[in-house]
Amino acid sequence: MRTALVFKPTAVQKQALNLLKSGAKHVLLFGGSRSGKTTVLVMAILFRALRYSGSRHLICRYRAKDARSSVLRETLLPWLNNTVGTGGYTYHVHESVLTLFNGSEIWIGGLGDREQADKILGHEYNTIYFNEISQLSYAAVTTAYSRLAMRIEGCRNLFFYDCNPGSPLHWAYKVFVLNRAFLTGEPLEKAHLYASMMLNSEDNRDNLPEDYIGDILDVLPEKQRARFRDGLWVKAEGVIYDRFDETMIVKESDMPEVFDRYAAGQDFGLNITFVKIGWLGDAVYALCDYGAFNMTTKSFNAELEARGWLDAKDGIGYPVYCDPAGGERIQEITGGVKANNSVDSGIDYINAKIERGQFFISEKCVGLLSEIWDYCRDEAGQIVKTNDHYLDALRYAVFSDIQQGVVML
Repeated sequence: MRTALVFKPTAVQKQALNLLKSGAKHVLLFGGSRSGKTTVLVMAILFRALRYSGSRHLICRYRAKDARSSVLRETLLPWLNNTVGTGGYTYHVHESVLTLFNGSEIWIGGLGDREQADKILGHEYNTIYFNEISQLSYAAVTTAYSRLAMRIEGCRNLFFYDCNPGSPLHWAYKVFVLNRAFLTGEPLEKAHLYASMMLNSEDNRDNLPEDYIGDILDVLPEKQRARFRDGLWVKAEGVIYDRFDETMIVKESDMPEVFDRYAAGQDFGLNITFVKIGWLGDAVYALCDYGAFNMTTKSFNAELEARGWLDAKDGIGYPVYCDPAGGERIQEITGGVKANNSVDSGIDYINAKIERGQFFISEKCVGLLSEIWDYCRDEAGQIVKTNDHYLDALRYAVFSDIQQGVVML
């Protein structure tokens, strides 16, 4: 049986591999398309799995099918076949787990589906690799943190991350590039545990088709070229709230003290989110937001009550407009009523508010601010349904309150 791991990294990939040995517990590789980020991290996991018998490793993405397609089939399986051979491992299709000849396991899964998330988060791991984190919420990623708890002698437990960079307001940019805590903006307490590195396609030119950079990446539209060729953190193409800018982000000290009325929006699902708004004349302010991953509705509502966010003022409640697909869960939300889910009309209304200078977001709303820059439509004009949970809650609050005409002073 072959067990030698023959990998000839490029000069930049060697630097990335050295970064994995640096002592950092969280390592992000970001940059352009086909730059070798995934290959480096998959090879590191494969080495660890072969080196430490009986160890367990997780490779996860937003959707399990995308993780299987882009990581398992395109990278992991070919390398396994070239090292241990097809007889050196078993792939259990229904569980999406690879068991190596030495008892080590490599799990492949998605965090965007409750059943899948429950399955993969029911185990402990030595490595957790978050693939394409631009699609993953901060809550989903941090919920998985507790599962990096398997003990194998000599094996240092690590978190790996990669992505094509998105908005500069994405949580990964704040944590890894600015070295600031995502929720507070304060400097990271243990910044030495976080490391990142840019890898671009030019660094991997020898492993790419001759025309890939010149004929494909170089002719992309400006923003896509900046992201997928140059590895820069920029707004995505087709951004829905494209006129929203930094002048509409309000410091907590500058927020009005009193509003005419209040409302909130509630989105359900594996990523459960809440956004509270206040109206002052014709202007709408997003006051605060909260999100959690894989939390029950009752527990989520209890957390909101504990924070005092379900009172307007003087103990008076206000309507919480909930995703109408929530069914009986709406009854578990204090003040919960069905929202108006007219997507395009709601988006148009918020865009009109933005254009008229009547829309503001508190700097405290880190969930909203992490999504609004990358909330976009694809080439077919369809909304890209990733990282939109806070924005759905915002739309429920704003548009439903106007349409249903509920006023609570």
